[in-house]
Parts: sequence; C-alpha cells; structure tokens
Amino acid sequence: MNFRRPFSRFSPLAVLCLGALLAGCYNKSDYSPSEQHIDDILTLSSASGATSLPADGFSRLRLVAHLLGSPALDKRTVVFSTTSGTLQGGQPVDNCTGCQKVDADGGGNASIDLVSSQQVGTAVVTAAPQSVPGVRVQMAISFVAAAPDETLQFVRAPERAPADGKTLTTFTVQVSPSIPPAARKVTFAATGATFSNGQPSIDVNVDASNEASADLQSPGTIGTSRVLATVNGVTREVSVRFERALPNAIVVNANPSSVPAAADSKVTITATLLRDIGSVTDGTLVTFEAERNGAAVGRFTNITRTVSGVATADFFPGTTDGLVTVTVGAQDTNVTGSVEVEVTKP
Repeated sequence: MNFRRPFSRFSPLAVLCLGALLAGCYNKSDYSPSEQHIDDILTLSSASGATSLPADGFSRLRLVAHLLGSPALDKRTVVFSTTSGTLQGGQPVDNCTGCQKVDADGGGNASIDLVSSQQVGTAVVTAAPQSVPGVRVQMAISFVAAAPDETLQFVRAPERAPADGKTLTTFTVQVSPSIPPAARKVTFAATGATFSNGQPSIDVNVDASNEASADLQSPGTIGTSRVLATVNGVTREVSVRFERALPNAIVVNANPSSVPAAADSKVTITATLLRDIGSVTDGTLVTFEAERNGAAVGRFTNITRTVSGVATADFFPGTTDGLVTVTVGAQDTNVTGSVEVEVTKP
C-alpha cells in the first residue's frame, strides 16, 4: 500500500513568519492591533516619571506617547483622551469631547499636558494611533489633595492693629508661580472691617514676584476681623485683633477758668484726646486729678469716658483760693494734658 504524504497547510514562508511572530518578532510598520503586541506598537508614560498631581486645577504633567518603529508620516497622529482633568497642547478632535490629537515627532514621540482637576480622584489617560483603530494604551494619574500653602499663603499678616477708624494694615499673600495667567487675581475679603476701597472685599492682581497685597482699614471699635484671601478656588484665612487706640496728646480746657472759693463753685473740665492717625477709640477711660502746691484738692463728679475723643468731668475746687492745676490722663498710656484753674477769694 502506498501512502501519500498529506499536503501541508503552510508554505515555508508562512512557517517562517509564524515562527517569527511567536518569538515576538513582527514588522513594526504593520501596527497589528493584536493585544499582545500593543506595547510594542505604542507606549505611554510621563516625562518626569511622576504618576500624581495636586488636585489644584492648574498643576500639569507632561505625558509622552511613543510610536515604535518607523511609521509613515500619515500614521504619526496620536489621539489622547482623559476621564478627568483636561488635556492641553494638541488639536481638538472632531466628535470627541475633550480629546486632543498630536503629531509625533521624528523620534515617534507625541507629547501632551494633563492639567489636574480640583477634585481628588484618578484620571485615566488614553493614547491611540489615529490610523490604527483598536490600538490604545492607558495610564492612571492620581489627583491628590493639594497642600493649600503650595497654592496660596500669607507672608504678611499683622495680628494687631489700633481701632482708630483710619489705620491701614497691609496683608500680603504669595501664590504659586504655576497658576495660569487668567487666574492670577487674589480676592481679599474681611469681616468687621473694610479695605482701602471702602468695601469689605477687593480684587488684586498678582505681581511679577507672585505676591498680592491689600490694605485693611481699621474700624473705630474694638474687635476681631477675619481676613480671607482666595485664588483659583483656594482660600486661606488669618485674623487681626483691633485693639484700643490710645492718644498721642491730650488737650484740656476749663470752663470757666476762674471761680470763687466756694463749696458750690463748679468748673467743667473738657479733655480732647488726639492721635496722629485716626481717633481714640470710644469708651477710653480718662483720669482727672487736681493739685495745689503738690497737694490734692477738690473733687470730680460726672466723669465720662471718651466719645469721639472727648471726655468731661465736673470739678469742684473747694473753699480755698489759689491756682489749681488739673491734669488729665488716659488708660494704658503715660500721655497727659493739663490746665490751670484760678480759685479766687469770695
């Protein structure tokens, strides 16, 4: 019996190619979409090696898709997409919201920037050769909680200021140099006080040194104000205590300046408390003293605290004649003022 050798289904050339394929070899210019060869056609990585970004809305990471082999010029376009954040640096793609396309350079590299969102989470970035449907690679980028001080921080924030209604206190913040130009404006806001524009908030452009400053005008009352600064959705807060504004000088007047020596003789003493800037805080305690030849004389009644910088008292010098010096002082200060009252014989 003669046996005929079965006809082989593979030509010698086909067997050679199949063996090469199983060994991991292939013609790279073919760009076969077979799943096991995708990494040999296209890779995706970050230029710096980082795989995370602060969730601040402006930080960016350069991603590079690399086409292996020597693709023809009309096969070098890579389409990028992301599930979160935004892509910048490419051209929009028709019928693909948020997608960007980039032509690879002579080395087969197509680069694009991923800009973080302001939400903590994960972005999955996809890169795909436009000319080879079905081939794609993906990379996960984590958006981690951003440290507020890296975006915005106060570098000048006085803790105290006089409650004189006039003093301007400067608050300065420094912002990240990475904040995009369109967002380089700081909004300052305050409670219980206004800024130099007379309003409780003011917008200030960031200068070339990445700083922005605003002048807070003191109120005329004691209290605490919160000062907030906001840029690109990030807010930082400090507080300032408005303390009693004390006088730099005291002017004292007596009306009348001369009275007879009698038990019912009365002199109205008026003390005006003055400051170089603004006004003395209302309600400041004022002290009144009278002496003749170094000895205390007379008595004071109806002593008032300051209102608009003025305090008064009724002075009864008594029944002894002579020249009396009335001295007025203010709490928490060594500043004084005086006036002389003449007490005459009846």
